[in-house]
Amino acid sequence: MNTLIVGRFHQLSDAQSSWRELWRAGFLPQEMSLFYLNPHGQHDIHPAGGDEDESPGTHEAGPGAVRGAVGGVGAGALVGVATLPALGPAGPLLGAAVGAYTGALVGALKNMEKPDEHPGQTDMPDDPIAEGEPRKPGVLLAVAAETPAKRDRAIEILGKFSQEVEEAQGTLRDGDWVDFDPLIPGTVIR
Repeated sequence: MNTLIVGRFHQLSDAQSSWRELWRAGFLPQEMSLFYLNPHGQHDIHPAGGDEDESPGTHEAGPGAVRGAVGGVGAGALVGVATLPALGPAGPLLGAAVGAYTGALVGALKNMEKPDEHPGQTDMPDDPIAEGEPRKPGVLLAVAAETPAKRDRAIEILGKFSQEVEEAQGTLRDGDWVDFDPLIPGTVIR
């Protein structure tokens, strides 16, 4: 593993300018990796898509669905009793089923967290990475910095055009960051 200095850019042209300047400063093309990082949740790590086993904010949906279904069964059965003359004995059963489904849906949605309940979690590219959060989306340029002098030079060059510069550990092989994990952020330098 190498020490990598990583810049995050809004524009590909800014990242390409930094790449050329790094090359002129003596960094080899195989020591640099330029790629686009998709927004969090769109990295397709799991076979069904996404980055995590469950979506953030939905961990409270299950209990809400149960409470909603219980309330919905009762309300639906009462409505079904009112339709007993028109629908016969199927009325209360149909009412209970529709009530349970509707109640479960409303209960689950009501208990899910709203995005503004976690102000630190945002996909705005200008926000710096907070501790423990995945990397922000954008064009990333990573460069291997094997010596303190190369590290300082890479930080200086990437800092000219990037929105953020971070230090990370990783392996660059022929211009590809082969062990890159979008969920593990580096240490923000500037």
